[in-house]
Amino acid sequence: MSGKTNHALVNGYCCLRFPVINLRESVDFYCDVLGYDLISADYSFGEAHISLTNGNGPSIFLMETKPEDITQLKFVFPRSFWITNDKRHVTMVEMLTNDLLALHDRIKKSGGHIDKEPEFTSDFAYFTFYDPNGHYFRVVEEKK
Repeated sequence: MSGKTNHALVNGYCCLRFPVINLRESVDFYCDVLGYDLISADYSFGEAHISLTNGNGPSIFLMETKPEDITQLKFVFPRSFWITNDKRHVTMVEMLTNDLLALHDRIKKSGGHIDKEPEFTSDFAYFTFYDPNGHYFRVVEEKK
């Protein structure tokens, strides 16, 4: 079926769902370190709802999952690609920030695992890190 014969469109994202091993630890990391707002949490059920403080983008549901059932948010790209690490891992989620170095420092001080230290180009700067559950993220600051 072609999109031309049907007027239905995907026009946004309402949420993302991230599997996490320890819900409280993950809520702390996403809220205290990355700066998300906690919308709601049901620790007995194993789910927390977080969102960006400015309301941009989809919200995230952190869902407590057994470690052996977690598929990490990353993949291996078979060719050399400028945003991969030395294992050719590619981030599935990229975040924007207004202060790359300050966020890098906060993640580092929290004990977060920085994979690639900040790199700077004429248009943007970025670094990559892993959250407490091994999910691989890239943070980007665009230059004005």
